[in-house]
Amino acid sequence: MRLRIEELTLVGTSRTVRFEPGMNAIVGSMSGGKTATVSCLRALLGAEGSVVPELRGRAVSGTVLIGDRRFRIVRQLVTTTDKVDIAEIGGEQEVWRLPAGQLQAGYDQTFRDWWPAMLGLPRIRVPRAPTDETSPLVPVTISDYLMYRVLRQKEIDTSVFGTPDNAQKNIKRKYVFEILYGLYDPQAAGLRERLRAVTTELNALTADATTLERILDTTAFASRARLEAQRQETEEALAQVRRSDLNLTRELTDSATVSLRARIGDAEAQLAHISDASSAEEVSVSRLRELRDQLIAQSRRLTRALVAERLLNDFEFHTCPRCGAGVPERGDDDTCRLCLQTPPQNPAPSTLAAEQDRVIEQVAETEELIERSERRLDELKAARADQTRHRVELGEQLDRATATYVTDQAERIRAVAAQQARLEEHLARIDDALALHDRLQGQSGRIAELEREQEDLNDRIAASRHSNLAVQDRLDKLDEAFEATLRSFDAPCFDTRPGSRVNRETYMPVVDGRSFADLQSQGVEVLVNVAHVLAHQKVAPHDDGVPLPNLLVIDGISGNVGHEGVDLERLRKMYATLLEMATENVDRLQIIVTDNDSPPIDGVHRVLELSDTDRFVPVAETQ
Repeated sequence: MRLRIEELTLVGTSRTVRFEPGMNAIVGSMSGGKTATVSCLRALLGAEGSVVPELRGRAVSGTVLIGDRRFRIVRQLVTTTDKVDIAEIGGEQEVWRLPAGQLQAGYDQTFRDWWPAMLGLPRIRVPRAPTDETSPLVPVTISDYLMYRVLRQKEIDTSVFGTPDNAQKNIKRKYVFEILYGLYDPQAAGLRERLRAVTTELNALTADATTLERILDTTAFASRARLEAQRQETEEALAQVRRSDLNLTRELTDSATVSLRARIGDAEAQLAHISDASSAEEVSVSRLRELRDQLIAQSRRLTRALVAERLLNDFEFHTCPRCGAGVPERGDDDTCRLCLQTPPQNPAPSTLAAEQDRVIEQVAETEELIERSERRLDELKAARADQTRHRVELGEQLDRATATYVTDQAERIRAVAAQQARLEEHLARIDDALALHDRLQGQSGRIAELEREQEDLNDRIAASRHSNLAVQDRLDKLDEAFEATLRSFDAPCFDTRPGSRVNRETYMPVVDGRSFADLQSQGVEVLVNVAHVLAHQKVAPHDDGVPLPNLLVIDGISGNVGHEGVDLERLRKMYATLLEMATENVDRLQIIVTDNDSPPIDGVHRVLELSDTDRFVPVAETQ
């Protein structure tokens, strides 16, 4: 995908750098700030926020072109916890405010995640250790993809992307290569993820099964066949003991004790009936006494009314004079509480006398009811006492019968109970041991399934790596581009094995049969490194299957390359090759280089010239 940096501004200063399509050069002395400029470019492209000291705490802004969309980005050059502001220029005019590198609450991505999404780079999590499928998964970030787009000054003449001194970085370099060239396709990634889960489960089950086998081998339960035989024998013995216990229970509940228990039950039922009747009679007596007291009070009031020749009606009935039940609250001030009628006005003395006679008769009747209820209550109390004594006698008889039997059979009962407990405990131990055997057998079956799946996954992963003809064709084109580029630089040749290529196992450049570590010339290492990164950019623009963004930044391009004679000519050819590549793909590929001296050829656009007095970060503005 086309990726172009159009402008870079150091916020708070007057420093603004505008880049052109094609090839751009930043030149100046070694203390002018060329590396600081590259640090700002890397920060703008989503790399981690480690920058040179004079840039710490500052902010950079810039305009970048991604495909056909243009964005303005502002980022603080501090830690990865700060926010990055992004605004689209034209188009959909989307706006983002994202944490730089660490995901925070309330956000669904970071600035580091935003870049792969915009560039169409796959977001993949890979094992930290490629040879250990159970190792933790780590994401492939934009910083990892930047290795193939930014050739840093501290690496250009010593290593390929600084990998010999950083094992984790070297692992990520390999993964990025596989992702870019289709060796690590999404299907293979899914297979590796499943292989990781299978391997983890397989290792855990194998360890658990080994432990179980070791435990069982040191006990008396090692043989499953012997356990099953013992279980059958124990179950038969336990069934016999339980039958003996049942017989003892039946003997304990013979006909004599059964009869006594039945009689006790009848006595308890009769006693409960008498108690209920006594309670009801006590309630009746209490209510009748209340009624009698009310009637006597009424009679006295009627007597006073006769004497006073007027009706005294300030009394109320709370108990019915007829049945003795309580009278509920009803009526009102003008209504009789008992009959709910309006009382006659100014009754005659004869009426009051008749009413008094009727009340006296009711008092006498109530007295008779009280006496009868009290006699009934005394009879019930006597019956309850007799029934209680009868129940106690029956209980004592049952206790004597039971105690006599238990005393006679105590030893037999204890023996049967002890034997039953021993057999039940032994059966439980056998079942526990058999459960371990069942678990071990289940684990063995699952281990076999996982081993078959693991083998199948490994075969499918291996097939996916070697069966894709398009991938092999890309790698062949990469070898051709690397060889052609290196020869266009007029790099020295070695006679052992002519031809340059990329190693299929390490993905490192090999020159005439020599690995990068065996070159032993920093000048040659610079040529090889530049040819290597440029070869990737030669393949990517013409193959949509290689998602490498078309931007190349080379810091310190002439480091350790001579500036006289043959070395100067090689430097010119390296510049010429880069310029030719950028010119041929001016709308697709942008190249930015930094150098101490001006380019030794014409046609390279100088976007910035720095010196000891005109640094990238102005001296006066850093104070």
